[in-house]
Amino acid sequence: MSLPRRSQSALEYMMTYGWAILVIVIVAAVLYSLGIFSPSSSLSTTITGFSNLGTVNAVCLGGTSFTISMGDSTGYPINITQINLTSSSGKTTYSPNILIQPNSIQTVTVPSSSLCTSGARYSVSAVISYLEPGQILPGPYTSTGTVTGTAASPPSSATSYEPLNITNTQNQGTPSPFQQMINVTSTSPGWGDISSSPFGQNVEFFSSTGQILDSWLENYTSTRAIWWVKLTSSIPAGSKQTIYMGFAPTSTNLFNTNDVGEAPQLSTTYGEYDDGANVFNNYWNFAGTSFPTGFTNYNNGGTSTVDNGLNISLASSGNYYAFVYNTAISPDSIVETYSTGKRTNGPTDLGAYPSNSESVTGFAGVANTWGWGYGTISGGYGNIGNPFDISSGSGVASIYWIGTGDEGVGWNYDFVSSTYSITIPSSIYLSIGMGNNCGSSDLVYYWLRTRTYPPNGVMPSVSFGSVSQ
Repeated sequence: MSLPRRSQSALEYMMTYGWAILVIVIVAAVLYSLGIFSPSSSLSTTITGFSNLGTVNAVCLGGTSFTISMGDSTGYPINITQINLTSSSGKTTYSPNILIQPNSIQTVTVPSSSLCTSGARYSVSAVISYLEPGQILPGPYTSTGTVTGTAASPPSSATSYEPLNITNTQNQGTPSPFQQMINVTSTSPGWGDISSSPFGQNVEFFSSTGQILDSWLENYTSTRAIWWVKLTSSIPAGSKQTIYMGFAPTSTNLFNTNDVGEAPQLSTTYGEYDDGANVFNNYWNFAGTSFPTGFTNYNNGGTSTVDNGLNISLASSGNYYAFVYNTAISPDSIVETYSTGKRTNGPTDLGAYPSNSESVTGFAGVANTWGWGYGTISGGYGNIGNPFDISSGSGVASIYWIGTGDEGVGWNYDFVSSTYSITIPSSIYLSIGMGNNCGSSDLVYYWLRTRTYPPNGVMPSVSFGSVSQ
């Protein structure tokens, strides 16, 4: 039996073009899976493989680095000895030598300028070599996988940038968020890229995903500058995190009050570019002519005025003037203020009290302190500038408290933890001002802040890489 001519023609048409249609459907499905037809999915990352590493996340920053976060699902520690990465545009080998504990995650940033291009799709094959120290068969072993996604881009304003490797050497991770000090000196590779008029206006900091990080320029000299950067993810114990210091052309002003700023007294107009409130846990800059709300005032013969800075003056011994913050500050906090002027007889710039209604006549609260400097907090601060001059000068005064128990607190002269037993309450109220032994003192405070206490009191170290264009 023969088919009618029309039916036979239709069958021949389907046989002739059916395979072509099937190929088109398959190609479309592949392109869709790669995110070609979906703007939102084109930014996603697909990860396959990586046995024994648990959860793995990764991102490639175009022309800069490949960052991978790895877990450990073996049930015992593993030591990552080498990471080999290969893409269609390049390959790189990196030896991090980090230890990952079971059910924890470590993040490693691998410097590479060739693995991916900003904004373009990429596919990176990874071979991760590791050991199982302490096991009968320690290895080496390998875990392989593939990461596919769209490369992140540095901020468009950054025409060059420098990697900053932040290393936490302690046995506990940094809190999140955490204020990291970046101490840049004239020997740092990127010093020559920093604008000098005004200083630092072209500098911004960003993460391995290209996200701008909140930063605040505290102060600078001809050979040194201090920035504070707010890190939004923890640095695990014995691990490091890589961020970037970006440089726009020196004529570009990146200062604003959102994510790139400076201390209020550094600007031509007081507080014009002050974003300290976005960087620190609590922050006040005494701008304008009114004292900030939320403080209780204690005064006996002193004077206080606010005019783009807080001025406190005491005429004679026995006078005092203090402001106590009405909201308790949590343990593991550092309180600091920057002041200039005349100090006499061991003045107390900062205080800490178990109650915001306790008498502050002699600043006889939990801690009385003066001094300035940064570095290891335990046992006091190591100065990076000049030693404290009790009679005059300017600087940053600091105190801290860490939980409860018998502990020393900052630079204090009322007690020393080795000879006194001080039980620190869980709630502390900070104060700013001068006590009754500070006659003839006259100080101007420019800002007051609280920030997070670093692991074991040790600020993570920062090492600087070379500047990339």
